[in-house]
Amino acid sequence: MKKSVEGKLSSLSLAERLRERIANGIWVPGTQLRQDLIAKEFGTSHIPVREAFVQLQASGFVTIVPNRGAFVSAMTTFEAAELTEMRVALELLALDAAIDAFGADDEAAARAILERDENAHEVEHWSIDNWAFHRAIYQACGKRHLLETLEAIWRKTDRYLRLVWQLERYQQTSLGEHRAILDAVLARDRRAAKRLTKAHIEAAGAVMRDALREARRG
Repeated sequence: MKKSVEGKLSSLSLAERLRERIANGIWVPGTQLRQDLIAKEFGTSHIPVREAFVQLQASGFVTIVPNRGAFVSAMTTFEAAELTEMRVALELLALDAAIDAFGADDEAAARAILERDENAHEVEHWSIDNWAFHRAIYQACGKRHLLETLEAIWRKTDRYLRLVWQLERYQQTSLGEHRAILDAVLARDRRAAKRLTKAHIEAAGAVMRDALREARRG
Protein backbone atom coordinates (compact mmCIF):
# COMPACT_ATOMS: atom_id res chain seq x y z
CA MET A 1 0.00 0.00 0.00
CA LYS A 2 1.25 3.47 -0.84
CA LYS A 3 2.05 5.48 2.25
CA SER A 4 0.91 9.07 2.69
CA VAL A 5 3.42 11.76 3.63
CA GLU A 6 2.22 11.47 7.21
CA GLY A 7 2.99 7.76 7.29
CA LYS A 8 0.95 5.09 8.97
CA LEU A 9 -0.70 5.96 12.24
CA SER A 10 -1.90 3.88 15.14
CA SER A 11 -5.64 3.90 15.73
CA LEU A 12 -5.07 6.03 18.85
CA SER A 13 -3.10 8.76 17.08
CA LEU A 14 -5.46 8.57 14.11
CA ALA A 15 -8.41 9.08 16.44
CA GLU A 16 -6.66 12.16 17.85
CA ARG A 17 -6.15 13.60 14.35
CA LEU A 18 -9.80 13.04 13.47
CA ARG A 19 -10.94 14.42 16.82
CA GLU A 20 -9.04 17.64 16.14
CA ARG A 21 -10.77 18.08 12.79
CA ILE A 22 -14.15 17.65 14.42
CA ALA A 23 -13.30 19.94 17.36
CA ASN A 24 -12.01 22.61 14.98
CA GLY A 25 -15.23 22.50 12.95
CA ILE A 26 -13.55 21.20 9.78
CA TRP A 27 -16.08 18.36 9.86
CA VAL A 28 -19.42 19.72 11.01
CA PRO A 29 -22.11 17.71 12.83
CA GLY A 30 -23.81 15.27 10.47
CA THR A 31 -20.78 14.85 8.20
CA GLN A 32 -20.32 11.24 7.09
CA LEU A 33 -16.82 9.93 7.69
CA ARG A 34 -15.73 7.69 4.83
CA GLN A 35 -13.43 4.88 5.86
CA ASP A 36 -11.94 4.48 2.40
CA LEU A 37 -11.09 8.16 1.98
CA ILE A 38 -9.61 8.49 5.46
CA ALA A 39 -7.58 5.29 5.06
CA LYS A 40 -6.22 6.56 1.75
CA GLU A 41 -5.36 9.99 3.14
CA PHE A 42 -3.45 8.61 6.12
CA GLY A 43 -1.90 5.68 4.26
CA THR A 44 -3.36 2.93 6.39
CA SER A 45 -5.82 0.05 6.16
CA HIS A 46 -9.49 0.25 7.10
CA ILE A 47 -8.91 -1.50 10.43
CA PRO A 48 -7.23 1.42 12.27
CA VAL A 49 -9.88 3.74 10.85
CA ARG A 50 -12.69 1.58 12.23
CA GLU A 51 -10.92 1.40 15.59
CA ALA A 52 -10.53 5.19 15.59
CA PHE A 53 -14.27 5.56 14.90
CA VAL A 54 -15.06 3.33 17.89
CA GLN A 55 -12.80 5.42 20.14
CA LEU A 56 -14.38 8.64 18.90
CA GLN A 57 -17.87 7.24 19.47
CA ALA A 58 -16.90 6.45 23.09
CA SER A 59 -15.85 10.07 23.60
CA GLY A 60 -18.98 11.48 21.95
CA PHE A 61 -17.46 12.84 18.76
CA VAL A 62 -18.79 10.22 16.34
CA THR A 63 -22.05 8.30 15.99
CA ILE A 64 -21.86 4.91 14.26
CA VAL A 65 -25.12 3.97 12.54
CA PRO A 66 -25.42 0.27 11.60
CA ASN A 67 -25.44 -0.29 7.83
CA ARG A 68 -24.90 3.42 7.22
CA GLY A 69 -21.49 4.28 8.61
CA ALA A 70 -19.93 6.84 10.94
CA PHE A 71 -21.11 10.43 11.28
CA VAL A 72 -19.91 13.46 13.24
CA SER A 73 -22.14 13.63 16.32
CA ALA A 74 -24.59 16.45 16.80
CA MET A 75 -23.99 19.16 19.39
CA THR A 76 -26.97 19.89 21.62
CA THR A 77 -27.82 22.34 24.36
CA PHE A 78 -28.89 19.36 26.51
CA GLU A 79 -25.44 17.76 26.25
CA ALA A 80 -23.75 21.12 26.85
CA ALA A 81 -25.78 21.54 30.05
CA GLU A 82 -25.02 17.98 31.17
CA LEU A 83 -21.29 18.39 30.63
CA THR A 84 -21.36 21.68 32.54
CA GLU A 85 -23.10 20.03 35.50
CA MET A 86 -20.56 17.19 35.49
CA ARG A 87 -17.67 19.64 35.38
CA VAL A 88 -19.01 21.57 38.35
CA ALA A 89 -19.49 18.45 40.47
CA LEU A 90 -16.18 16.76 39.68
CA GLU A 91 -13.93 19.81 39.40
CA LEU A 92 -15.06 21.11 42.78
CA LEU A 93 -14.31 17.65 44.19
CA ALA A 94 -10.82 17.74 42.67
CA LEU A 95 -10.26 21.33 43.83
CA ASP A 96 -11.32 20.53 47.38
CA ALA A 97 -8.79 17.69 47.50
CA ALA A 98 -6.01 19.69 45.80
CA ILE A 99 -6.06 23.04 47.54
CA ASP A 100 -4.15 22.10 50.70
CA ALA A 101 -1.52 20.15 48.71
CA PHE A 102 -1.03 22.85 46.08
CA GLY A 103 2.67 23.72 46.07
CA ALA A 104 5.31 25.90 44.44
CA ASP A 105 5.75 23.65 41.40
CA ASP A 106 1.99 23.64 40.81
CA GLU A 107 1.90 27.42 41.06
CA ALA A 108 4.78 27.77 38.59
CA ALA A 109 2.99 25.51 36.09
CA ALA A 110 -0.27 27.47 36.39
CA ARG A 111 1.46 30.85 36.08
CA ALA A 112 3.40 29.73 33.00
CA ILE A 113 0.12 28.82 31.30
CA LEU A 114 -1.43 32.18 32.19
CA GLU A 115 1.61 34.03 30.85
CA ARG A 116 1.51 32.05 27.60
CA ASP A 117 -2.17 32.83 27.16
CA GLU A 118 -1.52 36.55 27.46
CA ASN A 119 -0.12 36.48 23.92
CA ALA A 120 -2.12 33.60 22.44
CA HIS A 121 -4.52 34.43 19.61
CA GLU A 122 -5.59 31.03 18.27
CA VAL A 123 -8.55 28.97 19.44
CA GLU A 124 -6.33 25.88 19.33
CA HIS A 125 -3.94 27.42 21.87
CA TRP A 126 -6.77 28.50 24.14
CA SER A 127 -8.27 25.01 23.97
CA ILE A 128 -5.03 23.33 25.01
CA ASP A 129 -4.17 25.84 27.71
CA ASN A 130 -7.62 26.07 29.25
CA TRP A 131 -7.61 22.46 30.39
CA ALA A 132 -3.87 22.65 31.12
CA PHE A 133 -4.54 25.47 33.60
CA HIS A 134 -7.33 23.61 35.38
CA ARG A 135 -5.29 20.41 35.40
CA ALA A 136 -2.36 22.31 36.95
CA ILE A 137 -4.70 23.24 39.81
CA TYR A 138 -6.26 19.80 40.25
CA GLN A 139 -3.26 17.53 39.81
CA ALA A 140 -2.20 18.18 43.40
CA CYS A 141 -5.26 16.21 44.55
CA GLY A 142 -3.46 12.94 43.72
CA LYS A 143 -6.72 11.25 42.67
CA ARG A 144 -5.78 9.47 39.44
CA HIS A 145 -9.21 8.11 38.56
CA LEU A 146 -10.87 11.46 39.19
CA LEU A 147 -8.34 13.23 36.95
CA GLU A 148 -8.77 10.63 34.21
CA THR A 149 -12.54 11.10 34.34
CA LEU A 150 -12.15 14.87 34.16
CA GLU A 151 -9.82 14.48 31.18
CA ALA A 152 -12.51 12.47 29.36
CA ILE A 153 -15.18 15.08 30.16
CA TRP A 154 -12.90 17.84 28.92
CA ARG A 155 -12.40 16.05 25.61
CA LYS A 156 -16.16 15.98 25.13
CA THR A 157 -16.56 19.58 26.28
CA ASP A 158 -13.78 20.83 23.99
CA ARG A 159 -16.06 21.00 20.92
CA TYR A 160 -18.49 23.21 22.80
CA LEU A 161 -15.90 25.43 24.42
CA ARG A 162 -14.36 26.23 21.05
CA LEU A 163 -17.64 27.95 20.17
CA VAL A 164 -17.09 30.12 23.24
CA TRP A 165 -13.45 30.88 22.41
CA GLN A 166 -14.38 32.06 18.94
CA LEU A 167 -15.57 35.11 20.86
CA GLU A 168 -12.19 36.72 21.52
CA ARG A 169 -13.63 38.99 24.18
CA TYR A 170 -14.58 35.90 26.18
CA GLN A 171 -10.98 34.72 26.25
CA GLN A 172 -10.03 37.84 28.21
CA THR A 173 -12.91 37.15 30.59
CA SER A 174 -11.73 33.58 31.04
CA LEU A 175 -8.14 34.70 31.69
CA GLY A 176 -9.28 37.09 34.40
CA GLU A 177 -11.33 34.35 36.04
CA HIS A 178 -8.35 31.98 35.93
CA ARG A 179 -6.18 34.53 37.70
CA ALA A 180 -8.80 35.02 40.42
CA ILE A 181 -9.11 31.27 40.94
CA LEU A 182 -5.34 30.89 41.25
CA ASP A 183 -5.17 33.75 43.77
CA ALA A 184 -7.84 32.08 45.90
CA VAL A 185 -6.04 28.73 45.75
CA LEU A 186 -2.75 30.34 46.80
CA ALA A 187 -4.53 32.05 49.69
CA ARG A 188 -5.92 28.63 50.73
CA ASP A 189 -9.33 30.27 50.60
CA ARG A 190 -11.31 27.12 49.90
CA ARG A 191 -14.72 28.80 49.86
CA ALA A 192 -13.68 31.54 47.41
CA ALA A 193 -11.78 29.11 45.16
CA LYS A 194 -14.80 26.82 44.87
CA ARG A 195 -17.23 29.71 44.38
CA LEU A 196 -15.07 31.25 41.64
CA THR A 197 -14.52 27.91 39.89
CA LYS A 198 -18.23 27.08 39.94
CA ALA A 199 -19.13 30.51 38.54
CA HIS A 200 -16.39 30.19 35.88
CA ILE A 201 -17.67 26.82 34.65
CA GLU A 202 -21.33 27.84 34.71
CA ALA A 203 -20.65 31.09 32.83
CA ALA A 204 -18.84 29.19 30.08
CA GLY A 205 -21.74 26.72 29.96
CA ALA A 206 -24.25 29.53 29.48
CA VAL A 207 -22.22 31.01 26.63
CA MET A 208 -21.92 27.55 25.04
CA ARG A 209 -25.67 27.10 25.03
CA ASP A 210 -26.22 30.61 23.65
CA ALA A 211 -23.66 29.95 20.88
CA LEU A 212 -25.44 26.72 19.91
CA ARG A 213 -28.81 28.47 19.73
CA GLU A 214 -27.29 31.25 17.63
CA ALA A 215 -25.68 28.70 15.30
CA ARG A 216 -29.06 27.00 14.79
CA ARG A 217 -30.72 30.32 13.98
CA GLY A 218 -27.93 31.09 11.51
